[in-house]
Amino acid sequence: MANFDFIGNRVFDDLISSFAPLGPQTLFNSDNPFMGTPLDTGAKVRPNGDVHFGFYAPNAGSVEVSFGLKPEEPLKMEKGGDGVWRATLSWDPLFCGPKAFVFLIDGAEAVSPYCPQYYSHGKAINFVEIPDPNAPFVLMRDVPHGTLAAEYYWSDAFKAEQKCWIYLPPEYYKGGEYPVLYLQHGAGENETSWIYDGRVNHIMDNLIADGLIEPFIVVMNDGMQRAEGETIFDSGRGLARSLIDSCIPMIERKYRVIGDKWHRAIAGFSMGSVQASVIGLKNTDVFAWIGLLSGFMRRVGPGMDTERSFEINDHLRVMEDRESFEKSVALYYRAIGSLDAHREAFDIDDEICAEKGFSDYANVVRNVVEGYPHDWSALRIIYRDFALRLFR
Repeated sequence: MANFDFIGNRVFDDLISSFAPLGPQTLFNSDNPFMGTPLDTGAKVRPNGDVHFGFYAPNAGSVEVSFGLKPEEPLKMEKGGDGVWRATLSWDPLFCGPKAFVFLIDGAEAVSPYCPQYYSHGKAINFVEIPDPNAPFVLMRDVPHGTLAAEYYWSDAFKAEQKCWIYLPPEYYKGGEYPVLYLQHGAGENETSWIYDGRVNHIMDNLIADGLIEPFIVVMNDGMQRAEGETIFDSGRGLARSLIDSCIPMIERKYRVIGDKWHRAIAGFSMGSVQASVIGLKNTDVFAWIGLLSGFMRRVGPGMDTERSFEINDHLRVMEDRESFEKSVALYYRAIGSLDAHREAFDIDDEICAEKGFSDYANVVRNVVEGYPHDWSALRIIYRDFALRLFR
């Protein structure tokens, strides 16, 4: 039987709401108003990786746990005499890492204040960290920690103020100049997602402490922003202008960065991967490193998943000149989990790469992570592999 002795690591207290364990739910006690009766609610991870769920709803007719990754398979809960509904999710190596969920109370969604939350699926949503033995690199260790800073800046492309989060490596304040990765999230997420869902700052701290990468800065923007008349399927036209015309100049004014393309990367998850592919390939004078993390070379969406045409994916034409492409792009990285729900689109990208010869290019790298789906459990592993290859 598995025994996960890292469950108590402080990384799991690093929440969007606080850096502390969540308090228990209590019922009001008239005999002692300052000491309520504790309830067996929330999401508690056992040493063997099982998760015990509890939800207090004494008048409900049914309560289920609905997971964002597979809402068609809710976990049914049983009601106890104390009004608490309970269920246990057995540990499964194919369903581990951070998992988003809501409670369904008589079919209505409810987010519990007694379970951790992050931002995903376009909303604040509960999540639980199911132990993943393949990702010890996200744990908080006694090593120098980097700094997370928030910046606000005006974007001409969006005609509005924007906010980005910035990871600065631990040695930043000692001086020197640093490369920069512009890192985008997936659809329905925001600029906090790589921090609280992906744990990117802790991954970076550990990679730097182990001497596995040269330190670099990470900048995370809100990729859900759209310019006027733009839709999600335009793959970041407004974002490209906002990054190149507003965000990058702000970063290079305020922070000590190496301001040339060879020290500038763009990458993203899912929707963000398409943004990275389109923006990176259309601006090879700006970015030399491009990462598609659980992602796709082409625009994907209704009617596009099987679209091989370069007419709607004209950004790919720059890859057809092998000599020029290998000279102008240091890395074009493609990765996905083997159980990804969008694996068909990735496989079509494979076919395009084979037909066009892209898979033979020295700077095109393909990675499939076995046993992982289209979520943050895969992203953490894929991001680490990508970071190990950057700015070499």
